[in-house]
Amino acid sequence: MRRYILPIAAILLTAACGTSTNQAGPAPSHLSSRPVAKAKHSAAPAARPKPSSAKPKPKPSRSPKTCEPTRDIIVWTKTPGVPDSAQELGNYNLATCESTFQRLQKTSPTEAGNCTEAAWASDNPGYNTDAEPAAHLKKVQVVIGPAC
Repeated sequence: MRRYILPIAAILLTAACGTSTNQAGPAPSHLSSRPVAKAKHSAAPAARPKPSSAKPKPKPSRSPKTCEPTRDIIVWTKTPGVPDSAQELGNYNLATCESTFQRLQKTSPTEAGNCTEAAWASDNPGYNTDAEPAAHLKKVQVVIGPAC
């Protein structure tokens, strides 16, 4: 039974590829009259060109070796109608190497009643980020918002 698989596969491959003369580029190696040793086709697929409309990846501000999180940051937030809260974050975004302090300045709300404070966790030993409402931070590094 196995001896018939290869000839049938070759027939199907030939039928699928066709022998049309209006194809762009050289004929596939299985249809060429040249010896196989001289064929320029390789088994590896050709690299696809990147679309020109793709957005370039953001360049890290530092090399990946120097932007690894080394210290934790506590971020305290005040939002109208919600108890004050806190969370602990690393000091860098690993994907972009952007500082957490810089990211907070870009993304924190600046509307009336909002306040965001950030400080090094090592400057606030024993701080409970799960407390509700969360306590204010000591030795604050970044303050954002009109309600601060």
